[in-house]
Amino acid sequence: DVQIVATFKCFNLNPQKLESLLHTFFGSSCLNLDIFDNNKKRHTPREWFIAPFFVVENAIELIIAGKITNYKYDPENEVIIKK
Repeated sequence: DVQIVATFKCFNLNPQKLESLLHTFFGSSCLNLDIFDNNKKRHTPREWFIAPFFVVENAIELIIAGKITNYKYDPENEVIIKK
């Protein structure tokens, strides 16, 4: 089950570019998971990332400020670091 813990309104952002930024930024922490449907067909979702909520909030702040490309996510230490 999934629980929504927050929603964010984004204005004046291209949705595809925003999604691409998030995938690039959190790509190293993508949840590695295979799901099999009723027909035993395998699905490998790439929309779920493992990151603490405060890191997600910080990433959103960096996106809004236009600075996210200067930073990267370190999943091992669960911190955002400057490149």
